[in-house]
Amino acid sequence: MNQINSRTILFITALLFFFSGCVEDNEFKPIKSGPLTLVNHELNGISVNELVIAGDWIFAATTDGVYGKQLNVPSSKFLPLGLQKNDVRDIHPFTVSEILASVVNFTTAATEVKIYRTSNRGTNWNVFDTNFGGSDERFKDGLSDFEAVPGEPNQLYASGQLVVAKSLDKGKTWTPIWGDWGMTAQPLMTLSVNPLKTDEIWVGGQGSIENGYLIKLKNEQEEKSWYDLVPNPTTVKEIVFDRDNPQSIYVGWEGELSKSIDNGKTWQTLINAQENSDFFHGIGISPTKSSRVYAGRWIKAREVQKLEVYYSEDRGATWKTEEFPQIAQGGVWDLKVIKLGNKDRIFMGLDKGGIVELVNDENAVTTNQ
Repeated sequence: MNQINSRTILFITALLFFFSGCVEDNEFKPIKSGPLTLVNHELNGISVNELVIAGDWIFAATTDGVYGKQLNVPSSKFLPLGLQKNDVRDIHPFTVSEILASVVNFTTAATEVKIYRTSNRGTNWNVFDTNFGGSDERFKDGLSDFEAVPGEPNQLYASGQLVVAKSLDKGKTWTPIWGDWGMTAQPLMTLSVNPLKTDEIWVGGQGSIENGYLIKLKNEQEEKSWYDLVPNPTTVKEIVFDRDNPQSIYVGWEGELSKSIDNGKTWQTLINAQENSDFFHGIGISPTKSSRVYAGRWIKAREVQKLEVYYSEDRGATWKTEEFPQIAQGGVWDLKVIKLGNKDRIFMGLDKGGIVELVNDENAVTTNQ
């Protein structure tokens, strides 16, 4: 018996030694391309639907549940925070502990549409009984995008199939303000509240015949709509506002990154990607320099694609691109930028490629000519 125990101990010790060596060998080594340095890569193999920053945490809504990590702890890693094996479309953290999550799972039998809530940062999740999506389960809308209102902690907007709804009680009860429940359209409609003009809500998506649309709501009423800004088929994937100018809006489409500097009266194409119908899911503005804009693309139906990062020093007038072919699944589905001293810390959520983190040294970047 002692001999068996000794052999077992030796075997376990050898395994521990082997795997500790593997961890050491697999530690991520920074990769530099121009002014950008790719400093971290986590959750490889998982698709990231949304990245959300709250307090000193960054959260990820993924096709495998919710993940999160602390931003001010250098050694921290993304940890599973529950709802694993679920497709989480989006999350909204009221605080770093109280979080709502939208789940839409497609199965051969049915489509599961639910909203979950945690009050302890994912230790426990419970189905949140709301009226979002209407009462008819056959046509129930999945919630695709949460949007908070600055200065209103209990108020939320959210999008469904072809509807924008409003909640004044932290997501418990919802009232449609544009469109209605159960309407026919492609899912994953996006919306964004102008942080400098909170009476403006911008909405974008794709209709039932793959027709892309962009809608401007003023005081919760439709003021303007566009159905032909970008050649169809297309869809809107991201809407971002210039924090220095409330009339300046960046819109990421399938096939184009566009911009208006006069609140939608006129539009200009910043990046034309019609040839490959590239999707611009990720747009971010530097917190250290407001004229610096980042963008990431996703090539539809191409799983293997190198990570490419577009950046501009002049609000999108000219662009440079840095490539990271070491990231084999580099299609970008979301992008967030925060400040790290005098540098930009850029997080990019990928399609089946997890999350990469890049750092941009402000002093190393020169304005494009």
